[in-house]
Amino acid sequence: MTSNNDNNKISNILNEKIQNAFKDVLDYKGFSVDFFKSLKLNKIGYGFIEFELTVTREHTNTLGGLHGGASATLMDGIGAFSYMCTQENQKELTFGVTVNMNTNYITGATIGDKIIIKAQVEKLTKTLCFTKATIEKAEDSTLISTSQIIYKVPPKFYSKL
Repeated sequence: MTSNNDNNKISNILNEKIQNAFKDVLDYKGFSVDFFKSLKLNKIGYGFIEFELTVTREHTNTLGGLHGGASATLMDGIGAFSYMCTQENQKELTFGVTVNMNTNYITGATIGDKIIIKAQVEKLTKTLCFTKATIEKAEDSTLISTSQIIYKVPPKFYSKL
């Protein structure tokens, strides 16, 4: 794993906590596990995370294209992990709760395409986390979709920000 920028490095401890949280999501076997089980972590930094995924049939609609719901689920989940990447001084990590998500679908991807899902925290307040997430084709960086996502910061963390 690498950081996206030397100035945005996170500690090995936080890096390990985030990887463990990702494993916990997969072990939970909830709604998003099918979308996340094939993700490969590429980069991680303060407020930033990037994964790679090869589109498979389970990610597609009946026309064989990356399903909009799959795209939204991936960006929402990865956006939540970018918020976790700001929790350097927390003993336990937590996801925010999505309160708003505005998604734009620009072009498609099909089975076999490698895609990159990135999320970056743009602003963090005591009660809200504002995040931008994107999906692009790995081969040529063609933008597939974007989301602006707002997460509610859990109350027990208010005083620690």
